[in-house]
Amino acid sequence: MATSNGGKIGDIPTDAMTLNRFVMEEQMKHPGASGSLTLLLSSLCTACKATEAAVRKAGIAQLYGIAGDTNSTGDEQKKLDVLANELFVNLLKSSYQTCAMVSEENEKMIE
Repeated sequence: MATSNGGKIGDIPTDAMTLNRFVMEEQMKHPGASGSLTLLLSSLCTACKATEAAVRKAGIAQLYGIAGDTNSTGDEQKKLDVLANELFVNLLKSSYQTCAMVSEENEKMIE
């Protein structure tokens, strides 16, 4: 189905500007850019999406409540806090764009 009304079918846009699309378009304006920031932002975006999906399913997946441990500041860790921390740490590490991270949920620096 071809669109002739500016990237919309009905009231639904079919040519949406996403964060990844915006960042990639901006990177293309800078020929000397290495892509490191783009990779880092893409990993952050993915971690946010994964965390959002987990929060939506928290009741069904029994992710509410206390995880049974304390974080580096002495607060009781919540199950969603632990899950979000793991998602962000793992996705940022796998981007290979970080050399070290710190988190309230971890006692030591994450390398």
